[in-house]
Amino acid sequence: MKARHEYQISKIIQKFLPDVEAIGGISGHQRSILKLISLCKTSALGGHKEECPSCQYDKIHYNSCGNRNCPSCQGVNKEKWIFDRQYDLLPVTYFHSVFTIPSQLYIYFRYNKKILYDLLIRSVKETLQKFGKEKRNGIGGKIGAILLLHTWTQQMGYHPHVHCIVPAGGLTSDGKWQQAKAKGQFLFSVEAMSVMFRGKLLSGIHQLYLNGKLKLPKQELLKYKKTKNSLYSKEFVSYAKPAFGGPKQVLEYIGRYTHRICISNHRIIKITKTHVIFRYLDRTKKKSRTKKVTGQQFIKLFAEHILPKGFVKVRHIGFLSSRSKAKDLAAIRKSLDVKSPGPKVKMTTREFMTMTTGKDPYLCPNCGEAELIVTQIMPPIRGSPFKIFQRPIPKDRIIKIKKPVA
Repeated sequence: MKARHEYQISKIIQKFLPDVEAIGGISGHQRSILKLISLCKTSALGGHKEECPSCQYDKIHYNSCGNRNCPSCQGVNKEKWIFDRQYDLLPVTYFHSVFTIPSQLYIYFRYNKKILYDLLIRSVKETLQKFGKEKRNGIGGKIGAILLLHTWTQQMGYHPHVHCIVPAGGLTSDGKWQQAKAKGQFLFSVEAMSVMFRGKLLSGIHQLYLNGKLKLPKQELLKYKKTKNSLYSKEFVSYAKPAFGGPKQVLEYIGRYTHRICISNHRIIKITKTHVIFRYLDRTKKKSRTKKVTGQQFIKLFAEHILPKGFVKVRHIGFLSSRSKAKDLAAIRKSLDVKSPGPKVKMTTREFMTMTTGKDPYLCPNCGEAELIVTQIMPPIRGSPFKIFQRPIPKDRIIKIKKPVA
């Protein structure tokens, strides 16, 4: 039995990326990100050597790439983000909705990822806000939500969709909390939301087309009007999942979804000379299955889900937006007669890791008595695909730095 995480996605990239580069099929941005991930936690990105002054135990710590598309670089960032979200939670019911697009639009999104991902999230935002403002839908005020873009299926197929976490209520114009009348699984009418969402998304795509900003292969542009007209009669599947049990379940869900990428290391079963075998969940039959693809196919599937440069995939809207969150949440808590969680606790990475894991990351793992000190710094090798961010090492951890290794 192979040890868990023995097979790393970085190793797959190292092994098969040269073949993909030779035949083409990935963009320059995707290529740069893939190369960066392949170097994660290797000497190419530099690092430092640590020693224990008590037992002389030493180890070399290579820098992580820190990229959001890397399966090995999400841990601490994810936990910190989740920890901060507890300051935004309210003692109310939370609903989970998902907005998807039909497969006919996939090619549109593939060629226009940044502008259409943005349009997709904006269409979801405007749909939710419109329904929240209308009194007939049970709220009649400003709602809040966390919107999260995903682009994949369990088999790494291309499937852009937006997950929404929505508190069941809103802030009225007079500063009061209006609890939603919805019960069970639905905050708003799924059918009505689907129709409005479809209209907003298709209208936005058409405007891009009229402005000459929609990039498509020639044959797709020629049949654009026919495709657009057919999509207005196509059902856009928007659906609601059961309401969360409470704030704790919301945090657990956020932890699973916010910093997830299309596939993690633990799902890789085997890497052969030519193929990659990975595990996926067959949701229709709720069974774990395996899929075998060539190494080149795996790289292309993975690259498809690399986000455009600078794109923000998690967004907060309404009373959860950064612009008005402090004021709005204070008004809501006053209306609900609940205490504020107080000011956000600021912690260093060391303090946070010690709190969440119960272990001091700077303490010697061998003797457990002394704190590891940094004795040598190794700079990144020249020619790295990106400028590497290196977190400053606290001065109290450095006792004797040797000349950096070239």
